[in-house]
Amino acid sequence: MKNNKRVTAKKSPAKKAPPVKAKPAPAKKPAAPKKAAPPAKKPAVAAKKPIVPTKKVAPAAKKPPVVVKKVAPPVKIEAAPVKKSAVKASGGKGVPITVWENDPESGLKLAKSSAPTLALGPLPLQILGTAPKAALYNPGTPNFRYWNAADALRRARDIWKPHLPEGIQWQSGNALDVQIDGGEDLNAYYDRKTLSFLHGTVKGKTLHTADSPNIIAHELGHAVLDVLRPDLWDAALDEVAAFHESFGDITAILTALQQESVCEVVLKETGGMLYQNSALSRIAEQFGKAVHSLNPNSAPADCLRNAVNSFFYREPMHLPPMAPHSSLSSEPHSYSRLFTAGFFEGVSGMLKIQSNKPKVEDLMQVGRDATAILCKAVRSAALSAAFYSEVAAQVIWADGALFEGKYDGALRSAFVRRGILSLEAVRSLRAEASRIVNAGKPNAGGDEMPRGRDMMMRASAYGLGEGALVVRTASFSRRGMIASAALDAGSTPVPGVEQATQSFLETLFRRGRVDFSQCKPGLSSVPHSHIKRKTHYLVEQNGQFHLHRRCFDDGYEDGM
Repeated sequence: MKNNKRVTAKKSPAKKAPPVKAKPAPAKKPAAPKKAAPPAKKPAVAAKKPIVPTKKVAPAAKKPPVVVKKVAPPVKIEAAPVKKSAVKASGGKGVPITVWENDPESGLKLAKSSAPTLALGPLPLQILGTAPKAALYNPGTPNFRYWNAADALRRARDIWKPHLPEGIQWQSGNALDVQIDGGEDLNAYYDRKTLSFLHGTVKGKTLHTADSPNIIAHELGHAVLDVLRPDLWDAALDEVAAFHESFGDITAILTALQQESVCEVVLKETGGMLYQNSALSRIAEQFGKAVHSLNPNSAPADCLRNAVNSFFYREPMHLPPMAPHSSLSSEPHSYSRLFTAGFFEGVSGMLKIQSNKPKVEDLMQVGRDATAILCKAVRSAALSAAFYSEVAAQVIWADGALFEGKYDGALRSAFVRRGILSLEAVRSLRAEASRIVNAGKPNAGGDEMPRGRDMMMRASAYGLGEGALVVRTASFSRRGMIASAALDAGSTPVPGVEQATQSFLETLFRRGRVDFSQCKPGLSSVPHSHIKRKTHYLVEQNGQFHLHRRCFDDGYEDGM
């Protein structure tokens, strides 16, 4: 999310000595590959109390010891075999680690998982810095943070893997770098090169955003959506930017739904009526509580955002650029809560269809179905000014294609109740689907979908000098009768693409989120130099000013 100040740790040779490949002969102690240090005979050093005490075992024994090192400095991964029968972990067989399966302050206890391998398969990930030995560590230590983040990254990536097209790659083309502690700031961000998690001090307590699986899944959600729909990255539209944030929160929710422990707690907490305030609906509880303590208007007292809320659709151009958390604004994180709530209410309805008395497996299956539906919908949605209603319509059509309309009633109801789709629009969805197919227009897969266009705006309207401001925006307003609901009755008027683009730019420039450092001094009449978190930057080319996105970040601006 923020990219002004990047701290990059030295990369470790990830492929030189992965634990899973090392198989030293039992008769002799193996030397560390290619390096003599640390020596093989170095005795175990007492670390901060490990959760499971280690035994001192002779080197030639069949069951070698799990060596726990001191937290600082981190130690390199050593090639040491671990007896598979000793592992009882949620992540499969392998070296055991301790992790949070949900936010640290969600109320769930520590869980045991297996050290993941992130560099293999599609969408590889690489955590920067020296990897500590996989073992059972206490929360709050750098070694625990490393493996907790690695496990959270694996889980969030795994929910999308079955639904991704073959050959898909990160925007960088290689493994996506991950910074577990990228510096001091109460923030986290994705910038197409890295996922960066930072730390900040609140009321004397240091908070690491990498401690929360919710935040990790949210940021990875940005990266996944970026590879599915790269055309959304620079789109200067309120609903597109907000959907990016909603997709991140939904990724956190769907990831949590694949953890048995989370599902057990949520079913007990809600009695199977999923659309309630719960450990599942509350996003980033630890981070949100910290933000609330700094400014009660910025977040609820118990989380950063909640998927259970009472917001009804309003066109973002008619909303203020900033507002307390109890109200909607056109700011992307604030406005994202509308779509998140609609989709989460739809998932709740899907669970009722799945079972009248849902069990853990029912909830996990609904989570998998919802993931498949959303992924297909995202790939098929046209880049339009009315992006929320477009995606909602595609969600309903995706259910028809994937599950023969099994969840149709629940999804229609949820989106209508939120105003994301009007009653008139829902009635036309089936006819519109037939028309699209018969006319040979854009269909499932979305390959022929319009992916946006450049638009020239008057630069002086945004406090800049004379000339043209070039931005990326939608090709058209909306498709057919697909529309959101008006506050009084019927559907909203067809939004003009230029008007929707102006709304986004007004919010962006007013909030001081544009970096002018690559342009001549004095370009902006209000540069907002004291605001360090910039999501966009401006470059001058051939007498024109071009706006580009730098990152998606956590959005908390009170720290400036």
